[in-house]
Amino acid sequence: MTLVDLLSDTVYRQQVVQQLHQLLGNNDHFPVEPAQIHGLRQIARQEPERVENFANHQRQRAQSRYDAENERSNPKTDVLQKWETEVNFWTLVANFCGDSPGHWSVKKEGHSYLPQELSDDNLRKVQGRTRQEKEQIRQHNNRIKRERREWLEKWDNEHIPAFFERFYLHCLYCIAKAEMGQLASESANEADELTQQDQSNSQGGGAMQAAFQKANRVE
Repeated sequence: MTLVDLLSDTVYRQQVVQQLHQLLGNNDHFPVEPAQIHGLRQIARQEPERVENFANHQRQRAQSRYDAENERSNPKTDVLQKWETEVNFWTLVANFCGDSPGHWSVKKEGHSYLPQELSDDNLRKVQGRTRQEKEQIRQHNNRIKRERREWLEKWDNEHIPAFFERFYLHCLYCIAKAEMGQLASESANEADELTQQDQSNSQGGGAMQAAFQKANRVE
């Protein structure tokens, strides 16, 4: 089993279920249409670097519709709630790909698996060095930064599609439950189960990262 498969079955599944449950709360209606979820999946598969921009574009469209309804003389509460939830949904999707403070993301998960050889600890300082030594240090630091950027780009290209495949499947599951009027209760139960699993799995998370870094040490 590859690391992508392992994280998809553990961390990524946990994040999808828990974050969607937190977003939906007691709402028994899923905020977006299946066609939009399918479009998101296709972009994640073919152009993972575009997912964040796609999500932000969808969020802006939903925000415009929320604003338009809110400006009416007698705005409908249920319509406002619908567009507000969709805004929050696309914000969540964008956060899954970005590096916003306070939000888990696939990108941040990648940083936790970054090989030690590519960390900032291996960048050298130029203060107090000769001109020749400074040039050598700059070349060394630029090489580490370049290899780190390439490593993280490779991570995103492999893991963003895997994460959103899990996300896509769970969204379809939620949509089916919403059609039966069971979304709120079902998502709460599954989120509780995953919270318990997360507490158990977190004990071995550091060991898994260390093992991966050792096996993928950059020479």
